[in-house]
Amino acid sequence: MLLSKQESIVLSYPKLKERIESRENPSAEREKALKNLKEMRAEFSPAYINTLRKVLDSSLPKLYDGIDLHENGTDFRKLVDENCVVLVPNHQSHADYLAINYMVYKNYNFPLYVAGGINLNIFPIGKIFRKSGCFFIRRSFASDILYKLTLEAYLFYLLKQGKPIEFFFEGGRSRTGKLLPPRFGLYQMLLEAHRALHESGDERKLMFVPVSIAHEYVPETKSLAKELGGAKKKKESATQLLGLFKLFAYQFGNVHINMGRPIEADYHVIEENKDKLKLATQDLAFKCFREVGKNMVITPSSVLATVLLDEPSGALTWTDITAQAKAIIKYCKMYDLPFTDTLKEDQFEKTLERAMDILVGNRKVELIGQHHDGNTYYSIKKESRSELLYFKNTTLHHFLVPWIINAAWINLFNGNIKSAHDIRLFFLEQRDQLKHEFYLPTVKKFMFRALNVISDAIGRKVSTLDECLELSHQELYSLASKLGVFSKVLSYINEAYYITCLTITELMAGDTMGFKMDSFNKKYREVFDRELSIGRVIKYPESFSMPLLKSSMKYLTHMGLVENVDGMYRVTDKDKFDTVLKRYEKSLIDNLTFSIKAQ
Repeated sequence: MLLSKQESIVLSYPKLKERIESRENPSAEREKALKNLKEMRAEFSPAYINTLRKVLDSSLPKLYDGIDLHENGTDFRKLVDENCVVLVPNHQSHADYLAINYMVYKNYNFPLYVAGGINLNIFPIGKIFRKSGCFFIRRSFASDILYKLTLEAYLFYLLKQGKPIEFFFEGGRSRTGKLLPPRFGLYQMLLEAHRALHESGDERKLMFVPVSIAHEYVPETKSLAKELGGAKKKKESATQLLGLFKLFAYQFGNVHINMGRPIEADYHVIEENKDKLKLATQDLAFKCFREVGKNMVITPSSVLATVLLDEPSGALTWTDITAQAKAIIKYCKMYDLPFTDTLKEDQFEKTLERAMDILVGNRKVELIGQHHDGNTYYSIKKESRSELLYFKNTTLHHFLVPWIINAAWINLFNGNIKSAHDIRLFFLEQRDQLKHEFYLPTVKKFMFRALNVISDAIGRKVSTLDECLELSHQELYSLASKLGVFSKVLSYINEAYYITCLTITELMAGDTMGFKMDSFNKKYREVFDRELSIGRVIKYPESFSMPLLKSSMKYLTHMGLVENVDGMYRVTDKDKFDTVLKRYEKSLIDNLTFSIKAQ
């Protein structure tokens, strides 16, 4: 059988070649490998992508105000010319496929070879994607060794041919807006493929380019919000994807694509042992992950969502909104956090107005007519709060430290914190919980940032936790007022954890033997609805979220407060559990009581 150049290179991949030759029927195994290759491979067509580019040139301006691509000091063309390059972006929307590939092709005149889920290989979208450089991989193939080796061999082919590769490191779209921990499979396969390339005499380095993509408006937020509430994910279909054309009735603002610092992979680890390879793969993946998080740009919509959602009533005047938004951007400037150029002082007001117009135009925010005080109020529609939470979550990891400092200040004020040991313990307890929601810096870096923020807020150097106890009343007030804008940014998470504890308490009161997750899920909804209607502790409708339900149970289990024995959950120490429940309740009530406007 006459093989194409691509097929010959794929079949020459040492691990695949060895697998085929070791089988009882090598010819049949080779045919299976070629069938796998045909299923997955891209079929790039310059004619197709140029036509698609023209279509996008005319249609994207009707949807977006703009798509921005920033190299941030990286000469991407030179990087691709001299190395094997893999882009690893986060994943917010199906539009990511088009936005990144479109901008790369438009700026550099070469395509990216994008790893897409086989679920997207549906007519006619699948053919368009495949002809534009997308290759399709199955969701799960751990038990199919031949498929895995064929995919690895195809990656080897792409690297050998100098084709820049892209894959979404989270493994799928984020349902919450928060970054998801990286999947390691493709990282490891690329390391293996590059090792084989290097052994063949190719000296090019393997460089990973972390890419942060932030949408000012994500078209899928409505369906994603339903999934957070427990609805099942709808399987992609041609009708569903073609239905995206209905989105021309919406406004999406800008898409911001930021390239991070390229990270070189070390192929030498492959020559060691499997344990070292595993650790090296994880280290590489998290280096890329942290770089993506670091460069996740704060957008006008994420600022507005943060400000509007943190007000339980959801109704604020434009003066209040802009004041709090300015406080957020001031903090970003001080700590070199990335925000869009349009949020700089000369464009700030105009940019926020445009972002608000988009939210109002897309029917997520409503204007409440002139109040008796003469002001117009802006309020998020109750059914849209979970949708706007998505935008808040995209950049929330930038503001964890000031939130914890605010919480510590309240506990210092009300007497719960009395010593440096108490402060350190409080910080570590908060960090232990938050690591189930976000990927955090090391304890050392976390503490260092906290002391820096405190020092900057009060205007003098604070080097130790002991010194925090010596702050004057004026300094404590200054700390609270300068960081007050962040005082409620994580309240919805603590509300979810409180409801989890309350639900478990009520279930255990009815059956001391324990409960199953099905019973817990049903009871959780009941308890949440009751507490929200009472309104004493629970204020935020968006606190109800299946991911938060799961992460809170994981946290309580990790802390040893709850155990799972053969599918039955039960409390391990009632007194300790009750203490945690009361702590959440007091923290939420105190946070509502102590409120100082941002300066």
